[in-house]
Amino acid sequence: MRIASNGLPFALFLGMLAALPPLSIDMALPALVPVAAALRTTPSMAGLTLGLFMIGFAVSPIVYGPAADRFGRRPVLLVGLGLFTLGGVAATGAMSITMLLGARLLQGAGAGVGMTLAFAIVRDVFEGKAARTRLALITVVANVAPIVAPAIGATLLAAAGWRAIYGVTTLSGLALIAIVRLGFAETRPHRAVVDGPALPRLVRDYRTVLMHGETISHILVNGLGFGWMFAYVAGSPLILVGLFRVTPAVYALLFACTGAGIMAGAAVNGYLARHGVTSERVLLSAILLAVLATATLTGLTIVHRLPLSGLMPLLVLATFSFGLAAPSASHGALDPMPAFAGVTGGLLTSVQMLVGAAASSAVALLFADFGLLSMVGVMTICALGALGVYLPHVLRRHRHAS
Repeated sequence: MRIASNGLPFALFLGMLAALPPLSIDMALPALVPVAAALRTTPSMAGLTLGLFMIGFAVSPIVYGPAADRFGRRPVLLVGLGLFTLGGVAATGAMSITMLLGARLLQGAGAGVGMTLAFAIVRDVFEGKAARTRLALITVVANVAPIVAPAIGATLLAAAGWRAIYGVTTLSGLALIAIVRLGFAETRPHRAVVDGPALPRLVRDYRTVLMHGETISHILVNGLGFGWMFAYVAGSPLILVGLFRVTPAVYALLFACTGAGIMAGAAVNGYLARHGVTSERVLLSAILLAVLATATLTGLTIVHRLPLSGLMPLLVLATFSFGLAAPSASHGALDPMPAFAGVTGGLLTSVQMLVGAAASSAVALLFADFGLLSMVGVMTICALGALGVYLPHVLRRHRHAS
């Protein structure tokens, strides 16, 4: 039985696709030390299982996007989810760290299909306010997953050991394959010409998207928004546990508060979309809010007047602004490109992950010398970068309108 696109099951299916990567990353966090002990390696080598997963996840959408535009959403989903599931089987049975690293790279490459095609499917099926509402839901689900995933991973670790975590990712992949095969109908718009050599067509498709200024500005804004959010994610344990000396339980509570900020921002975006507030206005407001929050954090840090009681509300405001911005940025990138939704979704996902990786790496490298300023400074740079990218676009639109 096919899933109706206007119903809750279809929305949940899109959310499951978007949640697959964060669940696969964060469920494994509690298991790094046990994995190192079981496979007779160091914790740092075990930590590479996350890095390799993210590399696969960041690079593969560049291939999935144009392939989905050429061959359809359904077959590409099945290929990507198949790779993810095979990687899960290999990770569950891994007998060495080398095998586990290879399995996680394969899983990451497979997981890249989830968010890429969730974006593309939304563009295929919905327009305007309906599209923004679905993108807001994807943002909510994708950011709930990292909050609950470590707890799920810790529970599985205690009950059945670290292999159970990778076993659950395998079952998740199998469940999504079953849904795609039994309930998902192809959504790709008909394209008059789908033949010809693959590489020249790939180059043409990417050139078309990359030359579209509105789409690229929104892709960059989305990536920079993820950058200020991921700088916080990377820096939060260093800052909250290392500098402010909060307990792990308090850290989990504070992290949940900032995660709730993202969900609240996405929910507000969906509400505003239903009530006719333009995507441009929402996105500009979100970026300005992020600049205000992050610049205030940086200023108070420089003058040494930022206690924990002042830090957390501003961090929640910064993550709220990302939740508010992300659906509008995604919609602004996808809306002008109905015939290239796969390519655009692939670029959205890849740029988001690459900027997030760069932001988190910058925090890690700078923390030893700059402490709290390393996190809030990178957040501010990303927010100002988003404003610098988006404001000229807004001014051009207003000039053309007048």
